[in-house]
Amino acid sequence: MEYTEKIHDYVGEHKDEILKTLKELVKIPSVRGATELEAPFGKACADVLEYTEKLYSENGFETELDRQGGYLLSYFGNGKRTLGLFAHADVVDVGEDWVHTKPFKPIEKDGYLIGRGMLDDKSAVVISLYCAKILKELNIPFNSRLVMFTGANEETGMSDIEEYSKKHTAPDFSLICDTAFPLYRGDKSMMNFWVTLNTELKDIKNFHGGNAMNIILDKASAVVNGETVTETGISSHSALPEGSLNAGYLLAKKLSEREDICASDREQMLFLMSVLEKYYGEVYGIEHQDECGKLTCTNGIIKNDNKKIMLGFNMRFGLSANTENIKKSIVSFFEKNNCTVKFEEEKKGYIVPTDNSYINACLKAYSDFTGDGKPQAYINAGGTYARQLPCAAEIGTTLRWGTPDNTPKGHGGAHQSDECINIEGFLEALELTLQMLIECDKTEE
Repeated sequence: MEYTEKIHDYVGEHKDEILKTLKELVKIPSVRGATELEAPFGKACADVLEYTEKLYSENGFETELDRQGGYLLSYFGNGKRTLGLFAHADVVDVGEDWVHTKPFKPIEKDGYLIGRGMLDDKSAVVISLYCAKILKELNIPFNSRLVMFTGANEETGMSDIEEYSKKHTAPDFSLICDTAFPLYRGDKSMMNFWVTLNTELKDIKNFHGGNAMNIILDKASAVVNGETVTETGISSHSALPEGSLNAGYLLAKKLSEREDICASDREQMLFLMSVLEKYYGEVYGIEHQDECGKLTCTNGIIKNDNKKIMLGFNMRFGLSANTENIKKSIVSFFEKNNCTVKFEEEKKGYIVPTDNSYINACLKAYSDFTGDGKPQAYINAGGTYARQLPCAAEIGTTLRWGTPDNTPKGHGGAHQSDECINIEGFLEALELTLQMLIECDKTEE
């Protein structure tokens, strides 16, 4: 690759500046908040877009900030073909039990940067900015128009990308920097649903835990005879539940064994255990697997509604699954157990064919950069902006994983406490993303 060495040298020379930019972004507590004028997702989410717009404009890039839509567009180049880089600057709730730092007080430790949003997805905002800066400052030939999208509602609904899609023509091909390398060419379909247990609790009060459908809850609590009872599990993103342990399951197990609780409440706890222990849909008879992988069905929220327990589930499944049959099986199971089910709107998945020239250009860049002679394009269990775009692939923001020393299990990842990113892996990802764009710019599709 012709400009590999120049790009590498640039990143090395500007390392401190790049890392400082990421730290400053992480300081902005861009968790969704109350709607305000020109801040549909709360002031902090509006602030992070304003800050990012300033970063681009100060570096001489054309920008377009849609405050009501909750997104920023930045541009480089004037070619007829358009290539996109998509990132989001909003973050999930901070969670509890951070051990290395506070969520919005970023620090460096053992070769990692730690703070909410480091991995998901403010590192992508910085990668997008510096891809454009390097193209511009090194005067690298680039015949496409580069569109950089920064959103503020990816974690809580993706209405930002929906608004963008209504007003703009999507790029010919886009990279969504929000998963992992080498590359993902598709997403599973996704659906949330709520289950209400129709038998009222008597001795157990305020059984609750979790605050996001897509995070397996790591804390749950309830009040029994004036005593607050809590349990701690192992959190995980709902797309990758292996190794997680639902705190609601643990709390239900503990309460089911207490003799000072009535039989009816203990029966409900046993039922909770049965539906919270597993995560492949086997309890409801909806197991499914195809080229996208296994169906997953996980619980992220438990709350009370007039003494009745409500459970929030996140389900992800391959494109060949029959959605109506899955819903019928879920309803049948829960209605037999005196529960009511309410489904939210399905978010359809997508797949880009393996022979797509942009996909293969990105894989070539990955192979050249890493030396991996046979990189593969996978299907993602998660969900990103890609499902809203006609032709897109997902990549990561680091080539090196791990956590700082003395990081507890269940910490350090996306949506987890002590969220972190490996510094060298992040800088490598910046170089690789730019190489992918350069290869895509060469394609004739």
